[in-house]
Order: sequence, then C-alpha cells, then structure tokens
Amino acid sequence: MCVILAAAYLGLAKFLWSKLYAAGNWKMLFNIEGFFITIALVAICVGLRPYISPSSLQLSRHGIKYRGTYWPQRKTVNWDQVVQLYISPELVIVIYKLTQDGKRVWPMLISSLYLAEREKIPSSFIKYCPIEPVIMSGPHLISRIAIVVLFSITLIWVLEMLVSSG
Repeated sequence: MCVILAAAYLGLAKFLWSKLYAAGNWKMLFNIEGFFITIALVAICVGLRPYISPSSLQLSRHGIKYRGTYWPQRKTVNWDQVVQLYISPELVIVIYKLTQDGKRVWPMLISSLYLAEREKIPSSFIKYCPIEPVIMSGPHLISRIAIVVLFSITLIWVLEMLVSSG
C-alpha cells in the first residue's frame, strides 16, 4: 500500500510539474514538488521499515518478549498479566494489564508477517499460554481483494478530485 501511495504522489508531482513550470512560479514549484516528493519518500521508508528492522518473538513459560518492526524497544509481558489472547495465522493480539491488580487493559499486536517460522507461532502460543486462546482464521482471498479494490478506488477518487479542482 505504501508503494501505491508513493506512486500516486510521484504521479501527482509529475502532473503538476509542467503546469507550474509553465507558470514560472518557482517558489510554488519548489514547495509543491518538494512536498509531494517528500511524502512519496516517507511512504517508501515506512513501507521498507519492516524489512530493514528485524522483528523478534520469544515465548517461554514466563511470558512473551516481542520486538516489533516499528518500535525499537522490546516489550515483555508475563503470562499472569495476560487477560485474553487472540491468534490468527497473520496476527496475534495479546490483551494484558500492566500490573496484575490493574484495571486498565492494553493491546499488544504481534504481526507474524515479518517473523521467521510464522507457521509455528499459533502452536507455540497454545503450548506456552496458560489461558485458552481464541483461534481466528485469516481473511479469505475475496476479502483481501475487496480491501485492495476499495483502497484503489478511494485513491483514484481522491486523485480525480485533486486533478479536477486544479
């Protein structure tokens, strides 16, 4: 999705380049082109981040140690803090309390897409977790295609609105 977003911003920058260059307004040319190119580069960096920064998941009889792709600090949750656990082939959602007698619960999202041996993750959680996890299925191919189509339609609609207003 980040590549699609970057391509859209670069396409918009290319579209506006000729009009701004012909107008001769150099200040607006540099501001607008710089903005679109910067947003495209940020989208590419966000999309590449999971592949540059390693993820790690450690399960033991004591708890979970997880280091995700978008934060550098490792998060540790003991099994006695876990309130509920939802497991799917691509995502594990751990609902936990910061302290055992605390009232607030926090979610910890563990994406298995960037982890090694991701097919073994559900069985490992079932093996170590003292509470009964909720097993969920992954989204079907039709749902995935529908999400991509809806995202693309929305992106095209926004770009059409920007082009028609300019």
